[in-house]
Amino acid sequence: MDNLVHILGEEALGWLVDRLVRRFEQGKPLTEGTVLVAGATAGQRSAVDDLLGRRSTGGDSLSISLAGLAEHLHCGEGDFVGALQVLRGPLANRRAQREEEAADWAELLDYWRQVLGEREDLLPWLEGLWTTGLLKKASKRDLETARTLMEHAWQILRGGRYDEVLLASLAVQVTGDSHALDRGSALSGICLRAIVQGRPIKSAQDRRAAWASLGVVIDDLSAPVLCLNVRCVGECSLAPWVDWHLERGEPFFIPWRQVREFLPDPEMGEVFICENPAIVSEAANRLASSCKPLICLNGVPSSSTNHLLGKIQEAGIRLKLRSDFDWAGLKILDRLHQPGVHALWRMGVDDYLQCSPSQPLKGVKVVPSWGEELAEAMEQSGLAAYEEELLDVLLGDLKGA
Repeated sequence: MDNLVHILGEEALGWLVDRLVRRFEQGKPLTEGTVLVAGATAGQRSAVDDLLGRRSTGGDSLSISLAGLAEHLHCGEGDFVGALQVLRGPLANRRAQREEEAADWAELLDYWRQVLGEREDLLPWLEGLWTTGLLKKASKRDLETARTLMEHAWQILRGGRYDEVLLASLAVQVTGDSHALDRGSALSGICLRAIVQGRPIKSAQDRRAAWASLGVVIDDLSAPVLCLNVRCVGECSLAPWVDWHLERGEPFFIPWRQVREFLPDPEMGEVFICENPAIVSEAANRLASSCKPLICLNGVPSSSTNHLLGKIQEAGIRLKLRSDFDWAGLKILDRLHQPGVHALWRMGVDDYLQCSPSQPLKGVKVVPSWGEELAEAMEQSGLAAYEEELLDVLLGDLKGA
């Protein structure tokens, strides 16, 4: 082999050594096939002619039959590999590595197919982790990391619905790291894919709703609900605090942890729903404690808001809904509105025309289930109108007896 190292070590044959190394890494034989070089220099051609013991040749291209080279040098595959390792250091058969890696990933998939046999609803999620490459990406192609991620995800998903556990607490229970399920984490992405089953997560609200569907609360203090004169029953633990605000006609915020305890008073009869905090502020300023119960969506409803509205509806209290006259507002309202259950509050064509819209409509047109004529009128004008433009009318509706 020393002689082979000496022969191949000639500087003018460096290109040949490079080609042989590349073939080995690709899993190709070193004693079969042909290697080519275009635009060969005179020195390269002379070195090959001397290597093969042939007369001087000419031309721009140069080719070597590897079988002929092996026969001429009386060398086999192992001899070439040994010489290349001396000349270039340790070699990696990348093709063999890829095949071995693919076999390991396939084995891991088969293992989890067996584990998830009891949860057929999760099998599409499992297959998707492999076909999309999500697990490889999340684990940075490290098999041990992938195994750990799958174990943790299974611990989170296998038990079904939780009893309002905090996301950070769940993360600690499963991984020992309170941030392991934070937004953007590998484990969070894998779990959410299973929870939503293909539905897109486009916003923080979507993410919050996804975890909530599993009984997991992202946090219990953020995204509070803005309320004015919304009452709870006397036996509710929040009654003294709520009553303090009711007596003064002061708005208050209810975070998730208190929404869970809130027991709406059926005697309210109806609760008005607006989109913008300015309506609540003006209602508190002008009407105070005489204002009818009012809740602000503040844009896309949070999980806390949706939960409170659900409780109010379950208590037999009618919801009267409204939003801005823009595509985003109509989209929000269309998601909330249930014909025959909810009432719309000043959301007709006449109400829109009563405004003085001046801002251009933005986004994609929305035709809500309850307002085709309204959508057509808005599209025709091309202008948006906001709740504040109907402020006096809305406050008139909110003024109690």
